[in-house]
Amino acid sequence: MKRTSVDSENPSLRVRRQIYDLTPLDLETFPVWEFNLDRTSGNGQDELTIRPCVAAVPLNPADCMFVVRAVFTLADGSMKRGYLTPPGRDDAGIGVLQPIIVADQGQVRFWCGTSVPSPKRLARNYQLLGKEAKEVFPLLFESEVELVGGPIRGSIPGFLVMEDFQTRETRTVI
Repeated sequence: MKRTSVDSENPSLRVRRQIYDLTPLDLETFPVWEFNLDRTSGNGQDELTIRPCVAAVPLNPADCMFVVRAVFTLADGSMKRGYLTPPGRDDAGIGVLQPIIVADQGQVRFWCGTSVPSPKRLARNYQLLGKEAKEVFPLLFESEVELVGGPIRGSIPGFLVMEDFQTRETRTVI
């Protein structure tokens, strides 16, 4: 796959972000971001550092670890933007995709791993969305970048917590 980081196309533009700092404008400007895994030394970069990427489409997630812009349709029909991680292999579970809505004031993560979100964290997430739980869930998501194999689609019933590693059983928190 032919892939060009934005800074090699335009040396004066050396955009780097921590993934948790992505903004709606970042996603509007650059719909594909790649993890800067091979350049994690120095300059405050680490495994959460990403950079914009201009890639040939359709994008093949097996080539590199990316996040791509996605659209989210909430239960009330409203739409939000965010991102997800296309799976490099066959595992397209929520824990791999990690779909996240990016609001003006922060990000809303739906995959909680093994940590049950506190009532305070849940309230903050609903505040970021400007919605109540019944207006949010269930929600649908879909990648907005052309991918090998087609778009990635899914639904989320609530904030998901891993209950059992062996069975991959999850619990929904709303």
